[in-house]
Amino acid sequence: MLQAEQQADLVIVGAGYTGLSAARQYALLNPQAKVILLDAQLAAEGASARNSGYLVDSTLNDGHMSDNGLQQYRDKYALNKAALDCVADLVHAHQIDCDWDAGGKFHATALAANEAKLERFSQLLGELDLEHKIITGADLEQRLGTDFYRMALWTQGGVMLQPAKLGRAYIDLLPENVSLFENSPVLRWEAGTNQVRVVTPLGQVTAAKLLLAVNGFMAAGNIKRDRVFPLTLTASMTRPLDDEEYAAIGNPQPWGLLSAQAMGATVRITNDRRIMVRNTVEVWPRINMTGRQLMRRRAMHMRGLQRRFPQLDGRLFESLWSGITCISGNNAQVFDRLQPNVMVAGCYNGGGIGLATLFGQQMAYLASGQMTDLIAQIEARPQPSKLPPQPLLAWGVRLRLLRDRILARKEI
Repeated sequence: MLQAEQQADLVIVGAGYTGLSAARQYALLNPQAKVILLDAQLAAEGASARNSGYLVDSTLNDGHMSDNGLQQYRDKYALNKAALDCVADLVHAHQIDCDWDAGGKFHATALAANEAKLERFSQLLGELDLEHKIITGADLEQRLGTDFYRMALWTQGGVMLQPAKLGRAYIDLLPENVSLFENSPVLRWEAGTNQVRVVTPLGQVTAAKLLLAVNGFMAAGNIKRDRVFPLTLTASMTRPLDDEEYAAIGNPQPWGLLSAQAMGATVRITNDRRIMVRNTVEVWPRINMTGRQLMRRRAMHMRGLQRRFPQLDGRLFESLWSGITCISGNNAQVFDRLQPNVMVAGCYNGGGIGLATLFGQQMAYLASGQMTDLIAQIEARPQPSKLPPQPLLAWGVRLRLLRDRILARKEI
């Protein structure tokens, strides 16, 4: 916990993937500098640890085959691929144990109406020479261990991992000139011409530069609130299945699956034989849910599990969590200066493992006065579009989520 008054060259607010990556890289680039990293709770224990563990380069697209649309997707893919490579370099260089599984991912549907969407996506991936395959029928049932899905598109560009293990490793990689203060919520920050001041309940930091790396909490902190919007997701995970239970679903190899239908369930079978189900996305007015509210979401996860694996008991779930993600209206990220010595990064639209790591790394170069090809690549991407004012925004998002949930009722 931060106490008394501290001095630093760089202060970073938010110790998730972005903040940890930025702190590490800045400290390596500036070994004589002092870096202070603050988090309101515990480092890498927020949305960084509470996600589904997908590190991907290709994302589902209906197939915009015009020259302009193809180039936009190519640019988006290139950035996602750079983000995946950024994490891969760290994992392999430091032999990080995070259950790394580079076996690709699935986009799947249980609805005939979505098969054309997957076929168009296959055409798009083919235009980019990206390895993929459409699987149906008995082959798909054998691969997944369930007959719930009609069609799946497998793509090579996907890594499944254990996000909490990765986050803890990022903490372990922090150089000695980084001071991490947990349980230190920021009450306010002020920026002058030559310095910034960050105030916490028991202390404050004066620094030359400030990086805000709070992702889903940007709008709550009055940062880019007309450009980004937080959503709350919940998921459940079973205990490891025993030999008999795993045999009952065909002893499949681990896999990760994303629904072809917006609001459809995200499902994983992990290396240690756990099944994860995430089928809730909500506009939530507060940070925390009560135990009763969380248990209502678990009931939805149980139904999702048993629709796919009726031979299993829904009571196998032993873990339940929620997390906050950040989206923009046009799927764009935030990588910007609010003031000459105040920077902000976030809004990863569900791709936070890779993009957060990459954006944190590149923010460190930017804060060090260095320009890189990756910074140029990031800054060439579209900026988040302007959103309607509140409460119209929240009402609109709720209506859109309700619509998507109705359409996805057979995919949940």
